[in-house]
Amino acid sequence: MKLRVLIFFSAFLFACNTKNKNPAEATNNSDHSTGVANDKQMILDKMVGTWQSEDGKSFERWIKNADGTFQSTAFRVKGTDTSWNEQAKIYLEMDKWVFENTVKGENDGKSVKFISTKLSENSIQFSNPEHDFPNDVNYTVADENTVRAFIVGKNNKGGLDTIPFNYTRVK
Repeated sequence: MKLRVLIFFSAFLFACNTKNKNPAEATNNSDHSTGVANDKQMILDKMVGTWQSEDGKSFERWIKNADGTFQSTAFRVKGTDTSWNEQAKIYLEMDKWVFENTVKGENDGKSVKFISTKLSENSIQFSNPEHDFPNDVNYTVADENTVRAFIVGKNNKGGLDTIPFNYTRVK
C-alpha cells in the first residue's frame, strides 16, 4: 500500500536553536552521509511548531518531548472540522535519526520507518529503499518561517516521482 507522506508540518514549529557552536563545528556545515546524530540535530529543533501548507487547509504540528524525541500530527481543516491525516515521530536509534510515520487509511494502520541518511544544520533526509512509496523523505529549513519538504519514490515507469510540500510558520 502506498504511503502518502503528506508532510504537513503544522507542528513543525521553527523553534530555532541558538546554541553556540565551537569554531570547528561552525566551519563544517556540509551534509553528513551517515546521518549520525550530533549538534546538527538542531534542524529538528527548528522544525518544532505549527506549519501551514500553501493551500492553507493542511497543517503539520511538531513538538519536542522531554526525552529529546519529536512528534508530529498532520491535519486538515475543512470549515469547522479538523481531521488528522498522519502521525510521525522522530527518535534516535543506534546513532541515527528514525522518522516513523503512520498515515491514516494506509499500510493497514502500521507505521513505516525511514532512517536518516543525510543531516546538516538546515536539512535532513530519511530513506527506506524497501518501501513502495516514498523511498525518501526530505526536510529543509529555508529560514525561520519556511520549511520546504519533498518526498521521492519509484514510479510504475521505472523512474522517480518527487512531490514537494512547502510550509509557512503559523506559530
